Amino acid sequence: MMKDIITRYLQGQASEEEKTFLLNWIRESKANKKTFNDMYKTWQLSIQTVKLDVNVKSAFLRFKTNVIDYENRKNRDYKLYILKIAASVAILILCVVGGYYLGEKDVSNQIITKDMLVMNQVIMGKDNKGSVKLPDGSLVWLNSNSKLIYPEKFSESARKVKLEGEGYFEVIHNSEAPFYVETPNMTVNVLGTHFDVRSYLGKDISETILISGKVEVLFPNNKESIILKPNQKITCSKESGSFKVTDVDAPDYAIWINDKLTFTNETLSVILSRMEHWYGVEFICDKRILMNQRLSLTVRKESKDEIMKLIGLIAHIDFEIDNDKIFIHPKK
Repeated sequence: MMKDIITRYLQGQASEEEKTFLLNWIRESKANKKTFNDMYKTWQLSIQTVKLDVNVKSAFLRFKTNVIDYENRKNRDYKLYILKIAASVAILILCVVGGYYLGEKDVSNQIITKDMLVMNQVIMGKDNKGSVKLPDGSLVWLNSNSKLIYPEKFSESARKVKLEGEGYFEVIHNSEAPFYVETPNMTVNVLGTHFDVRSYLGKDISETILISGKVEVLFPNNKESIILKPNQKITCSKESGSFKVTDVDAPDYAIWINDKLTFTNETLSVILSRMEHWYGVEFICDKRILMNQRLSLTVRKESKDEIMKLIGLIAHIDFEIDNDKIFIHPKK
């Protein structure tokens, strides 16, 4: 039954398949969306007066009872079917209570209020990218293996989002509500701008590249902040917290948001440089490779393996891919 999936979802116990199914079910009709919202409000009312040092399970038991009553009143039966999950982009919606852990956690002298914050979570799968429009109209492009968390509605005093992976931001200016992009080891305070932020889990560094406008980069436990100018990149070590600012050709760092890359009689060195930003890889080339040879090709949604096979044919090179490193050497 649909009520069981929603209950597990609100408890934080739903599987990824159930979350995806729930999202698609909500999108099917306005009636489904209203049903979910009504049940969410029922759950919220069931727990808003319960103190956190009381066994939370009783609150969920009351919620489930209310849901059953609700379903009986509505007299609607939802049949669960098997959903084939696409291997591309998974977009999930999560409800998050700030500072509240749904489980056996001892937190005393706190009360759940009606000011529950509904968060949206957008996840891009491997070899996929896409864009999302935020509640204020700002646009964010997410690269593959990236995640963005943002509220259903921004507060009047600040606009905060959390990023894992890489995102390109076009932020609408609002002097009364500063825009912040939070990553584990740096926070970017946006002062009206276009910029790119990279902070992948498992990577040793985080980067912010400013295309236009101005941003302020803040660091945890450090009163110092850095103001970036256009065509500057700041690289921060996750381990030591040290950082370095360098001058770059910033637009190259945002080419991955385009639909395609087109090269006409371009040198191999330029092609590989732009493909590094497109695929998020590093090319390590044998010194015997002729980097000034010129090629013409178009890159769309081909995998890095597919496009390297094409380049290998026309440039007479061999390659080996090792995660995010591509080794290039002359063809034998």
